[in-house]
Amino acid sequence: MENITNLDLDLLRDSLVRDDLVFLDGFHAVKHAARFGADIELVVCADLAKFYSLARDLAPSLNEQLGSSMKSIGWREIEKIGPGRAHWTGVWGVAKKPTYSVAEILDSGDPVVLLEHPENLGNLGACIRVAAAASVGGVLVVGTDMLWAPAVVRSAAGLQFAVPVAPLADISAITRPIIAIDPKGQDASSSVIPEAAIFAFGNERHGLSSQIEDLAAARIKIPMKNGVSSLNLAVAVGVVLYTFMG
Repeated sequence: MENITNLDLDLLRDSLVRDDLVFLDGFHAVKHAARFGADIELVVCADLAKFYSLARDLAPSLNEQLGSSMKSIGWREIEKIGPGRAHWTGVWGVAKKPTYSVAEILDSGDPVVLLEHPENLGNLGACIRVAAAASVGGVLVVGTDMLWAPAVVRSAAGLQFAVPVAPLADISAITRPIIAIDPKGQDASSSVIPEAAIFAFGNERHGLSSQIEDLAAARIKIPMKNGVSSLNLAVAVGVVLYTFMG
């Protein structure tokens, strides 16, 4: 396995800030990027034995796809990329960012997840991971364009390559039925959901805006034990998707 060059280090650093590149943080992000057809420019590995072990157990085809093209990197060199970039799997990569559009997501005909002003990037990534697992038509996000930030890619395990994601600037442009997830809504277990629904989830602290509540075709709540005030955002997304898409 070849050692990385200074140009490779520059590419890894650049991928943290460039809009056209994605920093793949960890084995699972690299695995999913490769599995779902990403254009991967570089994969580096600090522990080849661990990579082969993970690939054997979780993605046997990855050895054939990436094994011969990977480059060796030392743990000290990883710290040169930026603070906090170490990952227990010892694998990192760079891929070209795919282009997704709001129109593409809305035209899919499948249910869509709409997140309004998510504050925590880890939550955002976890929501994308759940949405990919549930095979929705896409994820639209109001209030941030950081859908490919390293923290989001890491928590999503690179599944932005498996489900289209896009920032949404104008909520009023949506013509499909919006289902607002709201603690003041109807019980989810007794609700009838229209086809091609858009499930809207609000901010972790403040919930949905009045604009989305006004546009919603229905408002539903997730039943919870008395005294339990809320669920983690990604858990709520999972509950709703698997209730109505299962």
